[in-house]
Amino acid sequence: MLGTAHDFTIEGQHQPISGMPIGLCSVCHTPHSAISTQLLWNQKLTTQNYTWGDATTTTGGTLLPSSAHLGPSTKCLSCHDGTVAVGDTANYNGSVRGVDDTNPLGTLVVRIGGGINGIGQKGNVKGTMQGNHPIGVPYPLNGGSSRYNGIDLGSQVDRTSFVASPAAPIKLYNDDGSGHVSIGAIAGKTGIECTTCHDPHNKQATDDLFLRGKNQGSSLADGYICLQCHIK
Repeated sequence: MLGTAHDFTIEGQHQPISGMPIGLCSVCHTPHSAISTQLLWNQKLTTQNYTWGDATTTTGGTLLPSSAHLGPSTKCLSCHDGTVAVGDTANYNGSVRGVDDTNPLGTLVVRIGGGINGIGQKGNVKGTMQGNHPIGVPYPLNGGSSRYNGIDLGSQVDRTSFVASPAAPIKLYNDDGSGHVSIGAIAGKTGIECTTCHDPHNKQATDDLFLRGKNQGSSLADGYICLQCHIK
């Protein structure tokens, strides 16, 4: 993560948030008294409802989620949903440290795509996901049907236009139906999240934007990210 867009330390040339000296991990995680026990998450979770601009996907009737769920994308949307300010985090004593208007990051709303340094822009986007790839939706593993995040794969989806089972480092997830999401593809309950294509810790990233594949290319073999899942 050192030197990436997720490095908020002074060494990473980001400003301390709310006057709080921070380490490489502590914007998102803390070893004690985190806001959420899961992953010792230290960032305020989003409660925003989402709009996509269309009622369904363009691939055949798969409904898009209108709210955050319990998958890993919920963590990403702590910063990237357009409503939670970067740095709405807690200190080690567990009390929420709201960001302030004098801090340049305090009023920065990070949007998926575009904006300052390619990661965000000022202004309240209010949960609009229009123009972004769907997340929290089922994937047609091995050409089969799937239910994920309470959503069924649309009946008009051309399943032959998807890679049967994307290879690592692409990540697929499974949903047990009660909201518990785990890493790994399981027939009938497989879906995608932000971290399907992005590695927030940059360990398996092979290109910019924390991508698990290449941002440019023309084939699955050369690592082009889109073709890791889509057959075109």
